[in-house]
Amino acid sequence: MLAAACDDHAPSPAEIVDLSWRAHELVIGAGERAPTCAAAAAAMRAVLVLARDALAAGMALENDAVRFEAARPYLEQHAARYEDLDTRMAALADRCGDDPAVVAVFRDME
Repeated sequence: MLAAACDDHAPSPAEIVDLSWRAHELVIGAGERAPTCAAAAAAMRAVLVLARDALAAGMALENDAVRFEAARPYLEQHAARYEDLDTRMAALADRCGDDPAVVAVFRDME
């Protein structure tokens, strides 16, 4: 994730989407690997802290109609990736959706 931040160019809309998705995948993966919901919350929070910039850039892109439209072809081309991530997030929410700390991480990812 940080490699793009070290380049001399501003990331393209597609690169921002990719970095944001990767950040989501890392946060969800940390929760999936944890043996308990309490451990999931702590692991997810630790990754979220490191991935916050990528997630914020993704949210900013969603709020910029022109740049979001520029990302649309990439989003459409990689729709299956989002669907897989959505399925994984739903499974984690089913497992730990009653844990307030996990719910807080989900909220903070938005």
